[in-house]
Amino acid sequence: MAHAAPDRLNVMSALILDGQSRAALETVQALGRAGVAVTVAAHDGNATAFRSRYATRQVEQPPALPAHGFLSWLRELDDKHGFRLIVPSTENSLQAFLLVPESDGLRVRAVLPSNRSLEIALDKRRCGELAERLGIPVPATRVVDDASISGKAPVFPVVLKPERSKLAGGGELRTCEPVIVADESVWRCIIAEWAQRMIVLEQEYVSGWGVGVEFLYRNGNMVWYVAHERLHEWPLTGGASTYRRTIEPPPAMLEMARRLLDALEWNGAAMVEFKRRADGSFVFMEVNPRLWGSLALSIDAGVNFPLGLWQLANGQQTGPQPVYRCGLRTRLLGADLNWLKANLVADRPNPLLLLRPRVRSLLEPALVLLGRERWDHFSWRDPGPFLHDTRRGLRSLTDAAWYRWRVRAMLLRRRRLIRRACSHLEALRGSRTPRILFVCQANICRSQFAELAARARLAGCDIESAGFDGRAGRSTPPNVAEQAGRMGFDMSACRSTSLTVDHVRRADLILVMELSQWDRVAAMAPEAAERTLPLGLLAATPSVEIEDPYCRDASAVQRALGLIASAIDGLKETFHLEHAAPPAPAPVDRAVRASRLEQN
Repeated sequence: MAHAAPDRLNVMSALILDGQSRAALETVQALGRAGVAVTVAAHDGNATAFRSRYATRQVEQPPALPAHGFLSWLRELDDKHGFRLIVPSTENSLQAFLLVPESDGLRVRAVLPSNRSLEIALDKRRCGELAERLGIPVPATRVVDDASISGKAPVFPVVLKPERSKLAGGGELRTCEPVIVADESVWRCIIAEWAQRMIVLEQEYVSGWGVGVEFLYRNGNMVWYVAHERLHEWPLTGGASTYRRTIEPPPAMLEMARRLLDALEWNGAAMVEFKRRADGSFVFMEVNPRLWGSLALSIDAGVNFPLGLWQLANGQQTGPQPVYRCGLRTRLLGADLNWLKANLVADRPNPLLLLRPRVRSLLEPALVLLGRERWDHFSWRDPGPFLHDTRRGLRSLTDAAWYRWRVRAMLLRRRRLIRRACSHLEALRGSRTPRILFVCQANICRSQFAELAARARLAGCDIESAGFDGRAGRSTPPNVAEQAGRMGFDMSACRSTSLTVDHVRRADLILVMELSQWDRVAAMAPEAAERTLPLGLLAATPSVEIEDPYCRDASAVQRALGLIASAIDGLKETFHLEHAAPPAPAPVDRAVRASRLEQN
């Protein structure tokens, strides 16, 4: 397809997709400093990359699904501006390129490997199987499904992860993160939930810190590499790095990473991730087939991968392997503050937490004064992104402080709030049966259990429950159903209902599990705020928040259900409701209940 005649800026122009990502921002800054005119596309108008002085154009990026719609938008934009390089910064846009022929100019200028190679890299199971065939150490892995729940449980801890990181749902691609599981009930819960939507992998837990070897390849041949080790990972159980340093990779690790990408005949950028144990041995974890979140470290150390992609896309020579600076550290400042706080108060004996000495971690930020540490995205020549992130971080802190103040204030106002709700129910006495609605996020754990407990212990009320999650008909997770069964409640027949405005408007008393859910109910129907109350305020030990027991260990589930049961007793006493006669009635079918409400 012919391109429109490029204007002066388009002679050296690049399109960076997924501008809300950290890799996109670093790419914008790296190319902008090299004189490339950069167009940034992002879903979010508040994307940090939009604040860069190097963002020549800013455009709104449509959802990745449907992929054909996304590609039509991309082609139209490319026809207008004639980009010389296109960078899909996350898997959201990367997966759409699988629908583009490999010989297509759009695909060539994105500097991507073949569909076969890309599909393997995006599939954790296939990639692990390839690594194993190549003699690269990998964690023991198996596919698990609903049938696995009734079989023998593994030796814990294990890691449960989806076969692919991005899943289509609700018309969009959603990220599904791996979970470390140390409890059988949680293991069964996650498998039961995930297996309905994806292929689930159960993987041997490997204790250790992450090491990444990053590469630039040209048509199956390595051009550049750099390596780093993670010093801080968030969350503390392991994840993305918030603080890391460059290293010279162990020769065996470098050779194995190259062996894998050589077998894939790679083209473009990729990071091969390993975990290094305390004894120095390592195992392969996965391939990141795009630019990575810690890209700032590679660039600051002297390996400019975005510029290398530009050179590959334009048929230029990339030059020899750069001599990069080992021992340089970079910190994602805002996120690392969370890590520092968590590391200070962490349970030190917990073997699943990746911790560092407290004092050393508090002193390390001083390395920035010695030139041995840098902060992601910070540049004197381009201060906009860093200032924007700093403002957003401060706003997050003030929002969190405000939320904590509201929780404390609500505890102080507990009696007044309860009296207000009581007066509303008192006004109904003798006129009609009061309607009580329990609300939580998904209506599969807390509000469902509250409904069952209320039906068993109260009489003279119409009781129902619902959740904000739009997926109706979901069953209760096994870990919650098991603990509820021990308390005498059978949740096997429970199915979730999505909350509607009608639910809110017809309820005489709405009981939520979290303060944020109060806000959401009030947003749906402002007049319902005076009839809404956190259920936990009615417990023997009042609490504004009742934690979500979804996929939590047995003790967390017991705490949540126990608090709900106590609150139901408080509900009966506070509002002078009648006690239901034993035995507890079976759950009423929702269709029958809806019919009754209409009759009332």
